[in-house]
Amino acid sequence: MEKQIVKKATQHNHLVNAKFDMSTYEMRLFIALLSRLSRSDSEFSECQIHLTDFMDKSTGGKTYQIIKDACISLSKKVIQIESLVEANNGDMRKKFVVLPLMAMAAYQEGEATITAQFNIKLKPYLLNLAGNFTQAEIKQLFRLKSFYSYRLYWLLKQHQTFGQRYIEIDELRQMLNLEEKYDRFQDFKIKVINVAMKELKNSDMAFTFDLVKKGRKIEGIKFYFATTAIAKKSFAADAGQQQIFDETTDSTVDVVAPGKISVRETLIDLKLSNLQVNRIIQQVSTAEIYKTAYAIKITLLDNPGLNPAAFAYSEFSKRYFTKE
Repeated sequence: MEKQIVKKATQHNHLVNAKFDMSTYEMRLFIALLSRLSRSDSEFSECQIHLTDFMDKSTGGKTYQIIKDACISLSKKVIQIESLVEANNGDMRKKFVVLPLMAMAAYQEGEATITAQFNIKLKPYLLNLAGNFTQAEIKQLFRLKSFYSYRLYWLLKQHQTFGQRYIEIDELRQMLNLEEKYDRFQDFKIKVINVAMKELKNSDMAFTFDLVKKGRKIEGIKFYFATTAIAKKSFAADAGQQQIFDETTDSTVDVVAPGKISVRETLIDLKLSNLQVNRIIQQVSTAEIYKTAYAIKITLLDNPGLNPAAFAYSEFSKRYFTKE
């Protein structure tokens, strides 16, 4: 039986920030697979994807070859995930994992559907997510035509709560797998950033941006998120929809509302040590952590000479910790 298409797609933030790239057909097939995942799933099942879900024009007699090439290419894709893990001494260390995207993809000439299934190793990043995830509306994703627009949509959506996101150019190139393409920044800006800005202008993640320079060198991009009339209409229509993940009163579980990164990852992003992160989480409310972290990030963006960890911990100490 064909699985029902869900209204929202959810990914672990490690997958949102992972390194990979896709063609337009591959991206749409990937979105179609995401749309078949639901909250109740504990395993990946084989999904039937109708051709019209990711092909929007007639290809004549070339359909079989186009789909065959897309299936082969998608099955070869790997996701490179870099995350922070706690070492034995309590410090945070980087961990690097490479995972195949697909378990299988099949298509028979003359049929109207593709059969495909995610690799079981992606379960921690797509199924039973209790925190540290980002959620997006499927209808927003299907509007996008460029893979770079798709990736930027997720990267900005992850920080929607903060109203902006700063990404270093080298980091963004790495996440988009563009380390050896568009060497001239002007080409990168035109082919990637400007295209995404145009495609997202009528979505719930419309944005503007500033270039952040160090001397004459462009080191990063500061993205600002705009709330458009269309986005407001979209949110209003969805206001009554039931939240996919239930709330919990267990303070030890880092549960995140859709569109937010987790409290712990928010603090780790400020370069705080594990001990500092734990102390803040224990003594400061979730709402105050988000509000303070946002103010700290704004200050750091405007004052690049500040030490992020020292400044951040000083701000939390002054605001919330009792003087000993």
